[in-house]
Amino acid sequence: MTTAVPARDTLAAAVDTAVARLVDAGIEQAAAHDDARLLAAHAARVDPGDLDGQLQEQVPADFWAYVERRCAREPAERIVGHAWFMGHRFDLASGVFVPKPETAEIVDDALGRLHGLLETGVRSPVVVDLCAGPGTMAVTLAHRVPQARVYGIELAEDAAQVAVHNARGTGATIVQGDARDAFPELDGTVDLVVTNPPYIPVGLRTSSPEVLDYDPPMALWADEGGLGMIRAMELTAGRLLRPRGVLLLEHGGYQLESVPRLFAGTGRWVTAVSRATCNDGCLTAVRGETAGRTP
Repeated sequence: MTTAVPARDTLAAAVDTAVARLVDAGIEQAAAHDDARLLAAHAARVDPGDLDGQLQEQVPADFWAYVERRCAREPAERIVGHAWFMGHRFDLASGVFVPKPETAEIVDDALGRLHGLLETGVRSPVVVDLCAGPGTMAVTLAHRVPQARVYGIELAEDAAQVAVHNARGTGATIVQGDARDAFPELDGTVDLVVTNPPYIPVGLRTSSPEVLDYDPPMALWADEGGLGMIRAMELTAGRLLRPRGVLLLEHGGYQLESVPRLFAGTGRWVTAVSRATCNDGCLTAVRGETAGRTP
């Protein structure tokens, strides 16, 4: 049941109450705080960065309805129709993957590598985002490093359309297509590949309801114990990257050993090392000089 809130209460008090309700619904404290503020900003018709100027106003009529939906574990980003990622707004649509905080760790790594390339005299580093979703990594990298030539590919038509929309004005090129066949015209010339492919083993329910019940199945599930699409991305990245080019690949926290082992067995990589991120894992692989073995 929705609890009525007196009109005299401020939005600040309502946000505090909403955080407590979200925590009671099983949402972690930090996420509950961020979500309550996102919902409050949406209800107040302002950007989240402008919310503080509205906190002493009355509670907008829609706010508590949004909170009840979030308590039922509908993602806040789906309620408001967009997500904020590293300071940039990404519009969403039904069936489009919601950007996740662990991906920011990969983007931070990518940004450091691109700035390093610029400092060594590479004037226009080439970046490819495989399985681009709503354009999360491609668009952010294009925003932050305008000197880079950034390309992204996404299989789902609806998501690709959203990614193209999100990329407007950034210089990033997003196309709809299969990442396994991506950009043959760039073979052997790419400096950096980033990817967040499907990697959850079919039937494994270790993620949150927000992911399992609301993100598109195409973006989640993978065969071969979760390694099927990762294996395909190893092949695509190996084809695209120049010698000593770098791949940053997001994977499950339960794959910290299996993914580097998969890469080591191909003979295409100088190094392939995984580390834990805030929620999952990330592989960093450096392309070797040779083609490696044929699978």
